[in-house]
Amino acid sequence: MLDPKEALLDGAKILDTVLLPKGFQFQFQKEGKGSGGNFAWGEFVREDRRLELHFRQSLGLVRYHVGDQSASHESYMRELGAWEQCRYRGFSEIPAAFHDLAHDLGLAEDFLSGLAAVLLAAAAKEASNTAERNKREMAGYVDDVRHCQDLRERFRERSYDQVVALAERLKYPERMTESERRMVEIARKRTLR
Repeated sequence: MLDPKEALLDGAKILDTVLLPKGFQFQFQKEGKGSGGNFAWGEFVREDRRLELHFRQSLGLVRYHVGDQSASHESYMRELGAWEQCRYRGFSEIPAAFHDLAHDLGLAEDFLSGLAAVLLAAAAKEASNTAERNKREMAGYVDDVRHCQDLRERFRERSYDQVVALAERLKYPERMTESERRMVEIARKRTLR
């Protein structure tokens, strides 16, 4: 069984070859034990840029930060158009994971010494995707999905007043499909008669 702190520190030495020449310094942050077992994490830092690394049984989360914006390794590499060239896919054998990540960092000049414009775009896209996913999940939690199903059933039964009532209960009405919006519009017109 690998000691996460030791494995992370050994891995950081591999990444030093790429990051030290660019002015980044490794800072060990924390080790501990969580529900998934022992872990350790640290980051390479230069001014407002950080490369966050987490290790449990293998190298796991790799996240790029600039200021208060951040993106995962995959999101950033995809935004760079380099995902197909990447060797670190979020899982690898040790020590290959750190060698694979060192290779991928060679594709990240935008982060290492550029303006980080691509990283900022990846961060914005990831944040938007996360917000959309959270909104979808929240809609399910607040019964919007069930209400929309009921709305369609009540419409088929021509219970237009119930269609309107269900539509008014929705927490995220913007999540309705175009056909559901049309049903509500028709139901409203028919209840006014």
